[in-house]
Amino acid sequence: MSQSTSTAVAAPLLRRWNSRSWAAAAGYIVLYVLCDWLSYVQPVLKLGITPWNPQAGLTLIFLLIVGPQWLGCTAIASLLAELWVRDASPASPLVLAASVWIAVGYGALAALLRRWQLDRSIRTSTAAAKLAGACLGGTIVIAVGYVVLFVANGVLPREHALRALPKLLIGDLTGVLTLTPLMVNTRPWGAALALMREHRWRLLVQLAVLVLSVWIIFGMPVTVQLRFFYLAFVPVIWISLRWGLPGGLLATLIIQIGLIVAVQGETPSPPLLDLQFLMLTLSLTALLLGAAVTERADVLQRVAMREAEQRALLTMSPDGVLVIDARGLVHMANPAALELFGAGSGLPPAASLREWLPELSLQEPAGRETLQGRRVDGERFPADIAWARLDTPAANAGFLVTVRDATDRLRAEEQARERDAGVARAMRFAVAGELASALAHELNQPITALVSYLRASDILAAPFGRGNERLKATLGKAAQEAMRASEVLRRLRDFYRSGTLKREPVHLPTLCGSVAMAFQDRLRRSNASLVTHMGGPLPMPEADAMQLEIVLHNLLANAVEAVSHSSKPWRRIELHVYGDAREVFLRIEDCGPGVAPELAGRLFEPFVTNKPDGMGLGLAISRSFIRASGGELTFAPSSRLGGACFIVRIPTREPSEPLR
Repeated sequence: MSQSTSTAVAAPLLRRWNSRSWAAAAGYIVLYVLCDWLSYVQPVLKLGITPWNPQAGLTLIFLLIVGPQWLGCTAIASLLAELWVRDASPASPLVLAASVWIAVGYGALAALLRRWQLDRSIRTSTAAAKLAGACLGGTIVIAVGYVVLFVANGVLPREHALRALPKLLIGDLTGVLTLTPLMVNTRPWGAALALMREHRWRLLVQLAVLVLSVWIIFGMPVTVQLRFFYLAFVPVIWISLRWGLPGGLLATLIIQIGLIVAVQGETPSPPLLDLQFLMLTLSLTALLLGAAVTERADVLQRVAMREAEQRALLTMSPDGVLVIDARGLVHMANPAALELFGAGSGLPPAASLREWLPELSLQEPAGRETLQGRRVDGERFPADIAWARLDTPAANAGFLVTVRDATDRLRAEEQARERDAGVARAMRFAVAGELASALAHELNQPITALVSYLRASDILAAPFGRGNERLKATLGKAAQEAMRASEVLRRLRDFYRSGTLKREPVHLPTLCGSVAMAFQDRLRRSNASLVTHMGGPLPMPEADAMQLEIVLHNLLANAVEAVSHSSKPWRRIELHVYGDAREVFLRIEDCGPGVAPELAGRLFEPFVTNKPDGMGLGLAISRSFIRASGGELTFAPSSRLGGACFIVRIPTREPSEPLR
């Protein structure tokens, strides 16, 4: 924004402020002269020295509002009062000097009060004491300087100076303490009138008591008026306690006006100076007591507001909040806590923290734990708990405890751990698959070469094998097994590369017999027996025969190894094959030591094994083969033989094939 634009915007505001300030100055001058005229009672030698000077309080109010820089208006107002009220000579340098002295003195006092920020409100006893002290010091300086000016110029005889000084001091100080704090703490007129209408009957009663007190005091003989003046303290204290600082100061102002009226009446009364000493005491009492009451009301309002905020926060808090006293009893519980502990109807009488959080021990001043909570019906739940000792003046302070149901958090953490473990297993299984595919690719050529060499050996050994049939049979079996190994590697490579299966009808008795025949030598070495049970006519499932043979071979190998470590006098493995039109089952049971409980839940995970030299991939690969065919491989402890029991379930048709 350019400088010319800023000036154009600020100029109307400046003119508006100046017009208001000049209007306030004009009003102040008129009120000053009027107050001086009305309070010009019992003066000293027709000077501006009287026991009651409300214009002093009016001056301080004006300078606090518009600023000490307007002290020239005070000099003008004082000069006009001297001219109009006391018929002073306009050309008198003494009158001009006295007016300037009053303006400078109250300007300095106003600057000091504004620096202490006492121009806005007096709402604490400390601020009231500072105001009283500053006004006392300021009026002493102003009064002394004013009297010295008139004594030095011979207008005020020395013998009258000691009588004039306390009269001027009491008059100025009473006027300042009665009017200035009252005007500084004035409420907006709308709010004040609404409050007065709301409590009008109480105000009328208090006003009646106040007027009655003044009437009683000045209705007494002169000799006892001063003694009974202390009756005025009763309504002033009552009003101050009820309405705070504004009410107390307004009551003293009413008494002050009544006092001036009574002194000017025909009824005899004590000297005004003596009464003003008592008025000064009454004004100080109203000021300090009213400030203390106002401060207390502000503190209570802030405390009430803070309590309301805390109640709202506790009500809206999603966590349970408990306040525990020094005896361990639940002093307060928010709605979330009542719902959490199942006490929705309200806090039970004498509810104990040990009943709701039996594991919590509040030994440290603050802390956090995850413990078991107990609801009213006895149900237990995991809870995240935080507590802190309440910082109160009491010696045995209680605690603030927050409780949150940790069930969802613990479940989420467990799911995250399972998910991470699953990802890790999948990564390891993927690596194993890549490794198996690579091995199958690399071993395929050596095994193919081995088959060629075995066939060549069979041809070369033909002339020598006529007398030894076992040599020819052995070479034939070796070539057959090598071809079978080559086919297994090829199927593995195809499965791990593309996941393709060679589905074909599988004759289970033939498959099981072939696998059982291959284990005869290992069974003899382990002194174990394999019993095969074929149940009735079996359907032929659609599956990859090679993969199913690998699975059955792996399960029987595990069973043979398990029974070889058995201490039982008999070592037995059973293979049960049974089924119906929908699916067939192969159940392999052994009498070995079984599977440890800690491994039972993770038995089919990759790289999980209890064998010192095992890789933990056999069962994982077997399950992946069976699931690829639409079946399932499960484990359960064997109830008959006491070892392990593995069950292979294979559907008799592809998953997409409808039932006939």
